[in-house]
Amino acid sequence: MTRWFFLCCLIAFFHQTALPAQPVYLIHDDADPMIALADGLNRKGIRSVLWTQEQAIESKDLDDSLAVVMYIHHELKSVTEQKLIHYAKSGGRLIVLHHGLASGKVQNPKWLDFLGVRLFPNSTSRFPWRVLRGKYQLINLKPFHYVTSHDVVYPATVPYVPSDTPSVEQNLPAIEFPQTEIFLNQVFADAREKTVLFGFRTEIAGTIYMQDRGGWMMKAGKGWVFYFQPGHWPRDFENQAYIQILANAIQWQQ
Repeated sequence: MTRWFFLCCLIAFFHQTALPAQPVYLIHDDADPMIALADGLNRKGIRSVLWTQEQAIESKDLDDSLAVVMYIHHELKSVTEQKLIHYAKSGGRLIVLHHGLASGKVQNPKWLDFLGVRLFPNSTSRFPWRVLRGKYQLINLKPFHYVTSHDVVYPATVPYVPSDTPSVEQNLPAIEFPQTEIFLNQVFADAREKTVLFGFRTEIAGTIYMQDRGGWMMKAGKGWVFYFQPGHWPRDFENQAYIQILANAIQWQQ
């Protein structure tokens, strides 16, 4: 009995110390929010590694990753841009967060073309780019999809009118971020290539804004791209429902 017990313990030891699972690389230029995200993902058994742009550029490739998260606020270097696009088109899972698709990216037209999005100046009369601050409600628009539904608990139900008009107001499940940054008018430029997963709703100074731009996914060559709009502050990545949604995007199998 003692020998069998020892053998079982030995097998368990080698199982636990086997090579770790593929990592998720979090490529960033703002560490604190990604530290919060990495902590949340690690708690769900998803090994997360923080990389600066420079570390990503120096790496040979990204092919050993389970997924790559792009969280670059300021300059997106052309080398990084090319590497991320190549990674996705070659079969990778690319997850773009928050300001990875914000006004600064007008300096990267290839990036916007790749994502199928246009950002117009705030002086434009139709669909001007705007940034707001306030309470953000992420609305589930695809209730039977794995990314939006698997182990996700929605604490609220809110009235929402999809921006795919004509539509009527509906009461839909939502998660809430008490005070964060909100982007208006991320304009789609690729017809219906994207699958919209989430809308967002906010009320600022008595005006309600609702757009089907809270989160989406699309095919890119042999791979997939996801975009999720919330994530300006570290506290946004402490929302457990949101962490579960991001974990689902990483682990989803088509």
